[in-house]
Amino acid sequence: MANRLLLQTLLKFSDDIKSGAAKVQDVITDYFNTTGKSVTDEERSIILKEFQDNAPSNVEEVDFSSDFLFTDKAKSKTPFTDKVREQNPDVELRGDETFGELTEKLGKPKDQGLGSLYPKGKPGEIFDIQNDKRMEVAEFMKAMRAAGIKNEDVMNVAKNPDIAEGKRAATTLARAADMAADTKVKQELLSTLDDDIANYGPDWWKGMGYNEGPMGRESVGNLLESMTTDINNGVIDDLIAQGMDEDKAFELMRYVGREQLKYDPKAFIRKIADELEMNDIKYDMTFWDNYTDEILSRIQKPEPRFAHGGLV
Repeated sequence: MANRLLLQTLLKFSDDIKSGAAKVQDVITDYFNTTGKSVTDEERSIILKEFQDNAPSNVEEVDFSSDFLFTDKAKSKTPFTDKVREQNPDVELRGDETFGELTEKLGKPKDQGLGSLYPKGKPGEIFDIQNDKRMEVAEFMKAMRAAGIKNEDVMNVAKNPDIAEGKRAATTLARAADMAADTKVKQELLSTLDDDIANYGPDWWKGMGYNEGPMGRESVGNLLESMTTDINNGVIDDLIAQGMDEDKAFELMRYVGREQLKYDPKAFIRKIADELEMNDIKYDMTFWDNYTDEILSRIQKPEPRFAHGGLV
């Protein structure tokens, strides 16, 4: 029976396997980086079957007989080994190297993964800075996955040798995951919002004077109208980015009717969601709800402490 870690690895890659984004070697490399162990014969068979059953037919076919990928020995008389020799004339190959020896000699793919960036320390040493670093990165990766950060982003962040810088990047990614900012348009708008939150005091959000509304706008109405405009333009940009014809995207949003709802961004979001559903268009509006809620919660003035007693 396959061990639990392999099943977790396959589950993590299941969507990418079905879409064709993941390759067999991606699963093997991730399993190695997670466990520090090569896959067994039984585990190889399970991985192969997962791809045979679920990978789309238009994905470049994997050579499942390749000794380099799936057996512990690469026999020198196979065409694959001959090709390796041809492509790496400066590397001396006996022809019976183990998988680990090949990856060490060729630098593929191990040297490009986390295993080479965070190597194990010497066996038996209790206090070892390499092991400490490896454990810190492993815990960091677990925390990122628990925060809902996509595996591709987790791996990219973990490859940064500056862990402090990586943790700052992970904070941004976790914030995007929390807010459901799943497109570049949404992420850029969220980044602007977070910069405003960091750089301006509470007076800026609630309005600093009689003639100046929240967020530096002339009035609350002016701010609400600006928000509906951002939502309108953002949705159009996202729909076009995901392949919708530009004219169709503008026509759909004209039908929603922003002008009638320009002072009510929440109602505008609901109207867009309804129209997308009616047209069977797959697009997640969750971020726009979260983004609007975040701003509205910040511009509301607190209720008076004693509403009817003459005191505030």
